[in-house]
Amino acid sequence: MSKIYGLTGGIAAGKSTVLELFKEHGYMVYDADTVARKVVQPASIGLKEIVAEFGDKVLQADGSLNRSKLAAIVFSDELQLQKLNQITRPLIKDEILKIITEVKNSSQTITTIFEIQLLFEGHYQEYFDGVISLYVEPQTQLQRLMKRNKLTEKVAWERINSQMSMNEKKSRADFVIDNSGDLTQLAYEFDKLITQL
Repeated sequence: MSKIYGLTGGIAAGKSTVLELFKEHGYMVYDADTVARKVVQPASIGLKEIVAEFGDKVLQADGSLNRSKLAAIVFSDELQLQKLNQITRPLIKDEILKIITEVKNSSQTITTIFEIQLLFEGHYQEYFDGVISLYVEPQTQLQRLMKRNKLTEKVAWERINSQMSMNEKKSRADFVIDNSGDLTQLAYEFDKLITQL
């Protein structure tokens, strides 16, 4: 039977980079962001519910979701974020569980990695053979997020604080990769991890 591991970590922890490393090493990879985009495509139930809740100001001219407009609304208001999560999380979870079931029932014996930022928040850990969490020092996380998304310090902290802390994720995970250093250090951490999987 195929093994499937969940990969998580806070915002700007380097999950995409690590997922790419897994792909290069021959692992099958999936990510929740792709699933999240799928459930809010034009004409989807998800997008219709978002527009019903937040109005058509969150739409682009072509009818697709304007992610930055929606992010500006929900990341500065806890209640709005809860409303969005109530719409999207069940749809995302259904899709993710479908993929996990397919992987586990597959005749291929290839180890799969599924990257889910809100893995613990969504209670996905029970569906995996183990959970890998990425850890980054808070100051490093802040600098990376500000640089990557061109955010002010205040907005970056809002996004970081809207999630479970990295220390909490680290303490709940079966495996931890510390990505506070450079790419050489990350490669070392990664190589150490895959000998344990």
